[in-house]
Amino acid sequence: MTDTTKRTFESFGYEWNTFDEIREEDAEFARVYFRDLDLASLRGRIGLDAGCGKGRYTRFLAPHLARLVALDGSRAVEAAARNLAEYDNTFVVRADLCAAPFASESFGFISCLGVLHHLEDPRHGFHRLVELLAPGGVMLVYLYSRPEGPGARRVGLWLASALRTVTVRLPHRLLRAGSALVAGALSVLVVRPGAFGARRHIGVLAALPMAAYRGKPFRSLVLDTFDRLSAPVEHRYVWAELAPWFAEEGLEVRAAREEAGWFVVSGKRQPAEGPTAPAAAAGGHGDVEEQP
Repeated sequence: MTDTTKRTFESFGYEWNTFDEIREEDAEFARVYFRDLDLASLRGRIGLDAGCGKGRYTRFLAPHLARLVALDGSRAVEAAARNLAEYDNTFVVRADLCAAPFASESFGFISCLGVLHHLEDPRHGFHRLVELLAPGGVMLVYLYSRPEGPGARRVGLWLASALRTVTVRLPHRLLRAGSALVAGALSVLVVRPGAFGARRHIGVLAALPMAAYRGKPFRSLVLDTFDRLSAPVEHRYVWAELAPWFAEEGLEVRAAREEAGWFVVSGKRQPAEGPTAPAAAAGGHGDVEEQP
């Protein structure tokens, strides 16, 4: 394990055991993440939520799958085990995605939300996901995006990147307090004016970024501010950079949506001789299995 990977796991372990509760607004965020996914088609499949964090989105997937593995390389699995305890078809595993202890083609569905862009080598992580996906399987990934042209979002991301050169080195407790201050400034300068512009049909204000936080509790903005200022690695993409990933792996892109990030649903083609059933994964009840 590299030093950067270790720091990444430490960051997310702290984050999800600090902001560990399941919140009402998670349901609305989940609708955004899963909007392009036919959840009914997942029935009977074995699923993997790769990089599950505290399990807030795993909870929305669990009722639609026969079995679901929640995987994370950090101590976030402790929070995930608590939050998923009511789902007897889930099994929480602590392991690095790139060394996940599963056979190839084990899963009929894979979800990987907000994970790949924090890896040192996101392309390698993506390849590992494809290896784990069974023929006929469906995969949903979410990765950070960046604007191709000028605008308020581009300026904001540049400022955030400059700030990150300092914040990724701060103690987590200090950064937590600082994130509340930054979130407050963003709320006053961006989120609230944007919401006002949307209500009054003032185009220049309505076009401000961070629309996802309009009408959401302030705590959501604090959490995501901490998330983006604490992770040691952050990659952002335009579609021209991501499209070859799917083409090179032979995946069929079924939906690709850019909404402050790339939401991509893809499928792995069946072999010519017929379907291959996904291998079954062990089931449990919110237990944690730690892999070396």
